[in-house]
Amino acid sequence: MKRGLIIVIVLILLLLAVIFGWRSYKTRQAETETLRKVATEEVEGDRLLEQQKAAAQAAEAKRLAALATEQEAANAASETERLRVQETAATAARLAAEREAALAAAEREASVAAQKAASDAESRRLADQRAREAAEAEKSRLAALEKLRAQEATAKDAADREAALAAALRAQQEREAALARAAAELEADLRNRIIYSADYKRRSHYYQQVDLTNAQIQARIEKLRQGSDAPGTPGETPAGK
Repeated sequence: MKRGLIIVIVLILLLLAVIFGWRSYKTRQAETETLRKVATEEVEGDRLLEQQKAAAQAAEAKRLAALATEQEAANAASETERLRVQETAATAARLAAEREAALAAAEREASVAAQKAASDAESRRLADQRAREAAEAEKSRLAALEKLRAQEATAKDAADREAALAAALRAQQEREAALARAAAELEADLRNRIIYSADYKRRSHYYQQVDLTNAQIQARIEKLRQGSDAPGTPGETPAGK
């Protein structure tokens, strides 16, 4: 009976072992299937994650590309605007430079014209001044020449007057000498009275005759002397000389 019990127990244990082995097999198979499914699901998840990641990366790349395109467009627009502003500024600067150049040229032309006008005015002033100075110099020269001529004429007149005066003096001196000689000769003719006695019959007649003769000679002497002092004679300078 013990043997049967042992056999039963062994059979039960074998049955239990089989049951537990089967169950363990099924459990392991289920676990394996579960693990396979889980692995498959994990692989599928990883694939999905990879696909999602790739899609996200593609979307991000597309977004970045769009952003880059937008940025490039914005940069291009900004560059275009910068170039337009720069070109506008360059055009404005060029126009301002042209206006400044034109203004400077106009100022230079005005300055040159003003300098030329001033130079012409100065030249005319100097020419007028030289003409006035030349006219004044010519006037002074003519006045000096006229003065010199007047002085020469005055000197000549003075010399002529001096010569005439000297000639008149010489003539007067000669005339006076001649008159003196004539008066001396006439005085030599004056008669001296001869003193006669009172009883001389013709004494009165003789005295009268002598006195008459001497009076006539004395009158001639006075006339000669008066003639030497008459106006226009060498003893007097004519009026206006």
